[in-house]
Amino acid sequence: MKKTVLILLLFLPILSYSQERKWNLDGYVKDLYMFYHPEQPPIGPELPNYHLNTIHNRLNFNWYSNEKISFSMGMRNRLIMGNMVSEIPNYRATADVDNGYMDLSWISAYSDKWFLHSIVDRAYLDCTEGDWQFRIGRQRINWGISKVWNPNDVFNSFSYFDFDYEERPGSDAVNIRHYLGVTSSMELVFKMADHSSEMALAAMYRFSKWNYDFQLLSGWVGDDYMAGGGWSGDIMGGGFRGEISYFRPHSTNNNSKEATAASLSYDYTLTNSLSLSIEGLFNSKGSTKNAVGSNVLFDQNLSAKMLSRAKYSVFGQLAYPITPLFNASFSTIFNPSDHSCYLNPSFSYSLSENIELMLTTQLFFGKNGSEFGDIGQVAFGRLRWSF
Repeated sequence: MKKTVLILLLFLPILSYSQERKWNLDGYVKDLYMFYHPEQPPIGPELPNYHLNTIHNRLNFNWYSNEKISFSMGMRNRLIMGNMVSEIPNYRATADVDNGYMDLSWISAYSDKWFLHSIVDRAYLDCTEGDWQFRIGRQRINWGISKVWNPNDVFNSFSYFDFDYEERPGSDAVNIRHYLGVTSSMELVFKMADHSSEMALAAMYRFSKWNYDFQLLSGWVGDDYMAGGGWSGDIMGGGFRGEISYFRPHSTNNNSKEATAASLSYDYTLTNSLSLSIEGLFNSKGSTKNAVGSNVLFDQNLSAKMLSRAKYSVFGQLAYPITPLFNASFSTIFNPSDHSCYLNPSFSYSLSENIELMLTTQLFFGKNGSEFGDIGQVAFGRLRWSF
């Protein structure tokens, strides 16, 4: 009931001003089919293959009171069905997760073989006054720079393998930003939570120098004090980016450990439109032996402090537009310590201006106990209609 009342209240500004057309609505509907051949079956019966079909609808609302005040809200609704739902114990509970201060995730209908899940992942009020911007509510705080691993993204860490969630999760936070010039700003963010171990308070300073964009950040994130920085610029016509963050426990009794995470990336596009990307990750708490860990397909507990189980990781990608409507890419992640790897060929075709078909696979290889050796192979097919 509380969730229903809250959502109705969030819609009221949009509905009350509908005649003035100070609002807009957009979104998409996707049908994603997944076929999973596990190397080590998930908890439950040892089936040779699993399948899952997800019909995913997203709605984005924006209301503009005037040039200074606006309100945004976004929610995703997913009808999930397949033998992963019926055969894996408590699979439904893995989807109904909201790590925010307010629980805006719920399952409205279900059976043994399917369930309907909804979550409000954006709901914030934005106000500007001169060089100041204030934003309060559930929002995406994106401090990351690199493509795959973001040690600076201390509020909204995400998994690269979760390709179907382009918007990424949000945080219940207060965000205050002061623009110092065309290319410089200061930002202060407080993330709300029930427990201090889940709260965060951090500041970031952005500026430009030598044709590069830099950022410096520091604060308190959960059980740690942290400091870091990043940059993005150009070398020989290609994009050169990097991030580094250092974490130190603020108490000897919170079981946290000192850690450093850093990523470095470079991407370049040739004259024939072939795009090349390479990225590396260093994780001081990672393993130089078998980096056995949880299944990356289901792990939702990533943090900027632990983006990989490995101490060293290397990413590479080739992407090429075969035609203006047909794109192909091939990505890989390699663990040089335990020699496990991830392969990801992907193809997308634009059927019309707002309809896209995508086929992709996520192939994991390695010996038992390695970072990717116990996962298996996954194939996806997705049809998306945007409106």
